[in-house]
Amino acid sequence: MARLTTKERQKIIIDEAINIIHEKGFESFSIRELASRVKISEPAIYRHFLNKEDIILGILNKFHEFEKLLVAEIKDFDKPLYKIRHFILFHFKFLEKNKELTSVIFSEEIFNHSALLRDKLMIVIERRKRIISDIIDEIKSQDQIRDIDTNELQTMILGYIRLVIFEWRFSGFNFSLKERAQKFIQILENLIIN
Repeated sequence: MARLTTKERQKIIIDEAINIIHEKGFESFSIRELASRVKISEPAIYRHFLNKEDIILGILNKFHEFEKLLVAEIKDFDKPLYKIRHFILFHFKFLEKNKELTSVIFSEEIFNHSALLRDKLMIVIERRKRIISDIIDEIKSQDQIRDIDTNELQTMILGYIRLVIFEWRFSGFNFSLKERAQKFIQILENLIIN
């Protein structure tokens, strides 16, 4: 069997850390269990990551990968209104495939104990806000929507996404995010389009 590269091993460790947080919560996340699950020693974990905080930083990098995929998804649409639709739909499609990430998103205790993690999360949030704000401003420049404050509309869209994901997670993932997104998109367009 071929030996795993450092990058491959780090991905396995990060993915398993996400699974542990999803199954048991952040408070139960330990290097001992992580090492056991990935079938390497605890010192081997520390050859790949400095500490738990470093592993969480690795998890946050997954959100950066998400962002790259999101930008690639929406850049090909000519109409900015389509970009908003796909911005919303992409979040839900991605999380339906990666529902364990919702446990990280909603584990505030992860970020309360580390200024570094909190700052990194804020960078992720600010970049996401910038993407949707740029789309809104593009729509406004084409006079396709009512004169609505960009920041408030961006907050409304991102807040909706977060609330629906929260409901979905705590319902045991028992409804379709895509269906909810399509309803919201229709309502949103009815409210904002000129």
